Amino acid sequence: MIGVGLVIIAVAILISHAKTPAPIPSSIVSPGLVATSTSVVSTTTPSEKTNVTNIGPFPINAADTIVSWNFKGAYTGNATLSNQYNADASHLKSLLGKGQYDNYDLYIGIGNDANLVGDGKGAYDAYNHAIAIYPNKGLAYVNLAHLMDELGAYQTAVDAYAKAVAVEPAVLEYHLEQLYYLTHQFPKNNALLLAAFTAASKQFGDSAAILSIEAQWLESLGRYADAVKAWQTVEALSPADRASAINAQIARDTAKE
Repeated sequence: MIGVGLVIIAVAILISHAKTPAPIPSSIVSPGLVATSTSVVSTTTPSEKTNVTNIGPFPINAADTIVSWNFKGAYTGNATLSNQYNADASHLKSLLGKGQYDNYDLYIGIGNDANLVGDGKGAYDAYNHAIAIYPNKGLAYVNLAHLMDELGAYQTAVDAYAKAVAVEPAVLEYHLEQLYYLTHQFPKNNALLLAAFTAASKQFGDSAAILSIEAQWLESLGRYADAVKAWQTVEALSPADRASAINAQIARDTAKE
């Protein structure tokens, strides 16, 4: 067992929205909680083909300007944790090409470690190395999108989330990450959001997780009647133990109509 930042697998976890690298996906319930495991577990299979040629770095959108590649990471300013994660990154680099772990997973771990200490360029380079190995896997794009959000490159983050759901449209977590980001960063871009919600709905049908994000977005726009309809569907799709909380939210929105 070795540390890899926030690369997670093998347990039922939830994706964090606290601007930290996204975990390797497992089963999803709803967004919002942080998983804590830091073990490397391979996410690839021998049958997956690598493609390390003709894959350049993920482009920075022309609308974005990255003023500085350094930012305040989760462990910036904490010498003990920074040293720990720098050592962890060095250890992961020493494992590259050894065959014990897939290089894709290792590069994502290296990128996550760089992200935690605010090294944007190091994280960007590592995620791009992962993308070059498996350009049709979504995790590196999602983590890169988190990074671009940290760096204020918001359109590039949009592009990276779009790429993640394009290459692995059947992974619900990537759609949720994209929708959460878009509804918070671009809440009034109806065309962009409609396209994202439509794509997710076509892929998964009625989903409590997707509709929960939609309902919260509608609330932020003051569209309480529409939010109530979304919450009602969420309630119908959710376990009985969530009914009380959802109905309370429906009552709050109804009072605001």
